Amino acid sequence: MSRRPLVASILTLSFRGDFETCRLLCESVDRFVPESIAHRIFVPTPDLALFAPLANHRRTIQSQDTALLPRWFWKLPMPSPRWRALLRLPRRNLYLTPFSPPVRGWIAQQIMKIAASAQAETEIVLHVDSDAVFVRPLSLDMLARADGKVRLYQAPEMEELPTHRVWHLAASRLLGLPPDPFHGGDYIDQLVVWRRSVAQKLIARIGSVGKSDWRKVLARTPHFSEYILYGVFAEAGLGLEVAGHWPEPRSLCHALWTDGFAHTAEEQAFVEALQPDQIACLVQSTLSLSLDDRRRLFEEVVRRAERQDAEAHAICV
Repeated sequence: MSRRPLVASILTLSFRGDFETCRLLCESVDRFVPESIAHRIFVPTPDLALFAPLANHRRTIQSQDTALLPRWFWKLPMPSPRWRALLRLPRRNLYLTPFSPPVRGWIAQQIMKIAASAQAETEIVLHVDSDAVFVRPLSLDMLARADGKVRLYQAPEMEELPTHRVWHLAASRLLGLPPDPFHGGDYIDQLVVWRRSVAQKLIARIGSVGKSDWRKVLARTPHFSEYILYGVFAEAGLGLEVAGHWPEPRSLCHALWTDGFAHTAEEQAFVEALQPDQIACLVQSTLSLSLDDRRRLFEEVVRRAERQDAEAHAICV
């Protein structure tokens, strides 16, 4: 019996505050990602018109509110991103439900990511945040092997951060597993690959353990990480063989999360630190870097990737 070939799509959740960085992501997808890999972007309903120009033959722009959240999630009215910054209000939204305390936008976004993955049109779902860009070509064999197994990022070292322990313990409780502050791997990365079928099983497990709609269970959970939750479920809940994953400790993305560049040497060091197997670069959108500087930096990383690939090709020849 022949195995059906796996198909992949890219999933991005964004909003108007990250529109310009999301535009850069879209440009890089169209430049480096095969057209057979679709790109779905979900944004709040009021932002659909703003993001509409980013749509094309392989990219759709859809509403987070209608496609990914139940009707009983009610978003509190908030001012524009500019006024939020001036008034020092959270960048993300706040939601009210009849089944939970107020839900922070970060928690709602994680619920939406799980929902989008479970209803994806492809078995492989590549999560890419809107402040990332591709810097070299992506191919399907980077995400899946000939035996049908799909990569699952798993850092074997424990992150020495209290939040990660909280997230692992939350995963234990939500999945009905013995309490464990570290399940043997950390699964948070900038390009994260899931399987739709595993996301569907994850939803079923959360609902079964919590004896309620999975979205209600997660809405009542003030602290969790969707990536840790999925990773723990795939490895400890199902087993990687059953889940159809192989553990991969190397990240596909070169990232800068904190601080900026104090001088040119630091920026150049960041560019040179790109690894030959990293296909994307992320600079957190909250860092004070102008759009022009961000674009220039990404182009420098692309040139670095081109030099690396040329050197590797010369060695092989």
